[in-house]
Amino acid sequence: MKKLITLCLIIFFLPLSFSQNYVWQLKKSGSSLGGPIDVEKYNHNNVYYGSVNKIFKSTDGGETFVQIGVNVPSASEIKCVIIDDDNPDVILVGIEASPDKILKTTDAGANWTVTADGLSFSYFGIPITQDPAHPDTFYTMNGNNFMRSTDFGSTWTTIASSFGTNSAPCDIEVFPDTSIILVGDNGTGIFRSTDYGLTWTQTYSTSGEIPTIAVDFTQPGIAYATKWAGGGGLLKSTNYGAAWTLMPGFTGQNMWGVHINPLDGNEIFAGCYSCGFTWKTKNGGATWQTVSIPSTNYQYFIVDSMNVFAAQGNGFYKLDSPFFIPVELTSFNAELQDDNIKLNWATATELNNSGFEIESSTNNIDFVKIGFVPGYGTTTESKSYLFIISETYAYKTYYRLKQIDFDGSYQYSSSVEVGSDLPKEFSLAQNYPNPFNPNTTIKFEIPDDGLVTLKVYDILGAEVATLINEEKTVGRYEVNFDASKLASGVYIYQLQVNDFINMKKMILLK
Repeated sequence: MKKLITLCLIIFFLPLSFSQNYVWQLKKSGSSLGGPIDVEKYNHNNVYYGSVNKIFKSTDGGETFVQIGVNVPSASEIKCVIIDDDNPDVILVGIEASPDKILKTTDAGANWTVTADGLSFSYFGIPITQDPAHPDTFYTMNGNNFMRSTDFGSTWTTIASSFGTNSAPCDIEVFPDTSIILVGDNGTGIFRSTDYGLTWTQTYSTSGEIPTIAVDFTQPGIAYATKWAGGGGLLKSTNYGAAWTLMPGFTGQNMWGVHINPLDGNEIFAGCYSCGFTWKTKNGGATWQTVSIPSTNYQYFIVDSMNVFAAQGNGFYKLDSPFFIPVELTSFNAELQDDNIKLNWATATELNNSGFEIESSTNNIDFVKIGFVPGYGTTTESKSYLFIISETYAYKTYYRLKQIDFDGSYQYSSSVEVGSDLPKEFSLAQNYPNPFNPNTTIKFEIPDDGLVTLKVYDILGAEVATLINEEKTVGRYEVNFDASKLASGVYIYQLQVNDFINMKKMILLK
């Protein structure tokens, strides 16, 4: 019995084994709440941080900040900041006010427009979430009413009322390329929808709060969630949030922020609300390091392994380490020329750089090595690289670099996408948005010329619309379907091209 008790104590305190390899540095004093950090997708040096009623921007990777635009009207706290990756002057914010509001700017904060008012999400959580597969689509909650926008937050529609939780919402997360959405709340647990938020099921119960949920973009179905009170702890799901298990070593810790590296799902950061520690793993939670951090925790934001940020109660922090790989990648792009794909990249400086493995993927998740280019070792001169791919490739292919040091340490770049000029196979996409009211878009691809028919049927098989009935050449097409004259319900759309036939369901919700 004595040995058993000793073993249990070792397991309980395992996450508190302190590591000096990393240190958090306060870069911008402020007052954080929710998830006030965002980073431009195409320029990671541009980092945004919301504090009280101001938005600050860094152009040097979170080292220094200046305020942009005017103060956000009525805000007592900025709960989240979301940048339009295609036009960074467009910013969406959720603010704590009386009542709470969602505002949008199209001129980098010079002017603000209230797009949703009279809301109630004044708790510590992150009130707005973007659909990673559809960047114009957002979800929020007004009390226990679930709302959606399909125009980057300009207008909002309630799609589910009183869906199960009567408590304050804390965080919403969407699994990429699925209809699965998760919600954590204050005092009830975790709720799950498999139909874009129309219906909900509670998949985890607790008497405490679920402050943050994080979805893995590299390993389908995996998610983590933090527990504050209710026994505390860190939860993990491997089946898209249908079931959750407590991870060992965190029981009794009132956890708060959690985030997964979008390039490497094995790297996870999690933090407790006020115990002064960050937990960090690079092997999917098999082992953890801890790093001390002042104040209370709200959000972690991982850009990549070398750029990790935290929103603490007293400001914006950046993680620093003498062991970060000191190879500065300044560009990485791909282009299609004739039958070849040319990958080009450049470095500003290199230290102990053995070289770059080139990896490819057809789904931006599962990558395989296809080549290697040696590095220049150690140099302070900028260097350029070229890798040519001439073998057969899929219509859409993703490439990334794995930079390797001589000691075996490595770091991944962001991925770049290359698409061929013409489709290689028949494809009928799921309509979007879905559910819809009353318009939706249907996209398809055909690799051969032929007679194309695209028809819509009701659930009994009766034809209600013919969208296309004509000869088409090889290519990609999209069609708008206006269902304003139809009743709410489930409909079937069918594509036929020569011998190819495919059909999918869609939901009209008025």
